[in-house]
Amino acid sequence: MPGDLPGMLAFLQRCDWEFRLVGRTLPDGTRLFTAIAWRPDSLGGGRKCRAADPVLALRMAVLAARKARQRRHSRTGNA
Repeated sequence: MPGDLPGMLAFLQRCDWEFRLVGRTLPDGTRLFTAIAWRPDSLGGGRKCRAADPVLALRMAVLAARKARQRRHSRTGNA
């Protein structure tokens, strides 16, 4: 996966991932990014992931979604 934000956004589009990325500033002045990634099908996506870097938050969200999708796929007897 790419290490910069434009590359990560292009990767997500190319691989048909949908995502939400929200950034906020904490009271101490640090930035916190929350990301979630999913695919628009019956297997869906993963959980919210939080990190100080937007690329890291997106990367963690994609990894969590892949893991959740694999688990859901295995539960349906398709393993």
